[in-house]
Parts: sequence; C-alpha cells; structure tokens
Amino acid sequence: MSISKVWKLLFIGVLAIVSVLIAGFLYLYVFSDPEEVSLEAAVAAISTSTSVSTATVTATTTQSATADITPDLILTGSWTLSNDKPSFVGYRVNEILVNTGEFTAVGRTSSVQGQLQFDGDSITEVEISADLTQLKSDNQYRDRALRRQAIETNEFPTATFRLADPIQVSDFSDGAAVVRSVVGELTLHGVTRDVTLEIAGELVDDTVVVVGSLDILFSDYEIDTPSSRSVVSIEDYGVMEFQLFFVKP
Repeated sequence: MSISKVWKLLFIGVLAIVSVLIAGFLYLYVFSDPEEVSLEAAVAAISTSTSVSTATVTATTTQSATADITPDLILTGSWTLSNDKPSFVGYRVNEILVNTGEFTAVGRTSSVQGQLQFDGDSITEVEISADLTQLKSDNQYRDRALRRQAIETNEFPTATFRLADPIQVSDFSDGAAVVRSVVGELTLHGVTRDVTLEIAGELVDDTVVVVGSLDILFSDYEIDTPSSRSVVSIEDYGVMEFQLFFVKP
C-alpha cells in the first residue's frame, strides 16, 4: 500500500472519530432534554463551599448574639427566592415531530419571584410568580410560537401560585427531606384553578430547597394545542415543574 493511501485512511479514520465525538457532544449537551426535577439534583446544584461558608458565618453570629434562641425561632419568619441560586419554573410536553419522531419539549424560565412565611410549625403563606415571556427551550421557533399560541404569553405573561392551606412542617430541620401534598390556586393563561401539588423540600444550611410538578390538562386552562408544520401531534396535557431556592432576606 502506498504512503498516500495510508495517509488517506488515517485521515478518514481520524475524521470518523471526530464526527462520533461531535455527535456525542451534541446529543448530550445540545439535543438531550433536561432531566425532570428532583430534590437530589436541586440540592446538588447548590455550591457546597458557599453554603458551608455562609452557614459558618451565620452560626457564629447567631451563637454570639442569640445563644438562647432555638433553631425553630431562627427559621421562623419570611423567606424569599435567592437571587444567586438556579430557581426556575417550566414545562414538559410530549410531541411527535416530522423529522425527529417522539420528542419531549422542555422550556424553563428563571425569571421567578416568590416568598414564603414560616411560623415555626407550618408554612402559612406561599406566593410564586413566573414570567412566562422568558421561557426558553431548545428551539427558538417554539419559544416565539408560544407568544401567540397555547399559553399566549403576549396576552398572559405571568403565571402565579398562592398557597390555600398551611403546610405542616414541624420536622423542618437541616438535611431532612420533607414530602407534602400542597393545596393552592394556580393562575395560568388567565384562568385560576384549585390544584394539589406534590412537592419535596429540604433545608440545606441556610437555604430551603423545594421541587415539584403538576400535570396540566390544557382544556382546564382554556389552552389550545399549538400547531406547526414541523409538528405531527402534541399531547393535550403537559407537566409544570419547578425548582425553588428560598433564603432569609
């Protein structure tokens, strides 16, 4: 075999390897769907070093100034969403696309405001507001379509949740996971419905981590299924999911 043919074969082999690596990268980091929310993943998203440092400073200050105050009293009061931790509200909807086949569309907005009130035994108030105009998925055309179709964010830019019944959390302690059914009012697409959410929460150092999800039947909120030339069909329901990080102001 001539040297030129050897070089050609080597070049083709290297090109094939590079192509496989690029395809793998695109699948894992560009085209793959974000995982469903989980308490474990949310807790892992918090920087350990930052949390430990903050907790140490807080504990030292608290011990020196309020040695006789119990942990429950320290936790009592208002909590707001952290500005530097990755809170989001989003959706998951199954589609069948023309060239791709079955596909789960995932969109999320990190433009979320919220607060909760804890009285030492129960979370008595929760209010969350999400800016749906900032929803981002893997497809800018889908994102733009939602401005005029489905949830119509041009007309209904905000979704809100308000707690209706207190959440009993007397076992609110550092590192202990809490799972609860939560009753409240969800306003979406200009329609308000009573809902029951399944949530999981955990106190991690100085942060209350909360995740949860809810099946949304589009017709319950007067949402028409969106249409597109690239979409064969879309299910008549989706999943609202959220990941929230509350801190003391």
